[in-house]
Amino acid sequence: MIHKKYLIFIFLMISIFVFTGCTSDEQKDTIQKAQQVSLAYFKENYGVDVQFTEHKFLPADLSHNVSLSGHIENNKETEVTILVNYDTFEVKNAIVPKELLDLKK
Repeated sequence: MIHKKYLIFIFLMISIFVFTGCTSDEQKDTIQKAQQVSLAYFKENYGVDVQFTEHKFLPADLSHNVSLSGHIENNKETEVTILVNYDTFEVKNAIVPKELLDLKK
C-alpha cells in the first residue's frame, strides 16, 4: 500500500513538472509577442522606444490580457503600462503620462 502511494506521488510530481514547463514556455512566447506589438504601438503612436521591465497575466476568468509595464528608453522616470489581448495580440489600453499624450500622432 505504501509503495502505491509513492508511485502516485511520483506520478503527480512528474505531471506537475511537465505541465508547468509547457506553460512557462507558452507564457514566454506570449510575453515576447506582446512586447513586440507594444513596442510597435508606442513607436507608431508616440514616436518613442520603450523598455519593459515587468509583466503580469490578468486572471483568465476576467480577461485574456497581459499587462506590460516599463519606461521610456533612457528615461526611467517616464513610466508606461499597456494591456495586450494575448489571444489576438491587439492593444486594449495604454497608460502614459501627460507629456506623452501631447506627442500622440
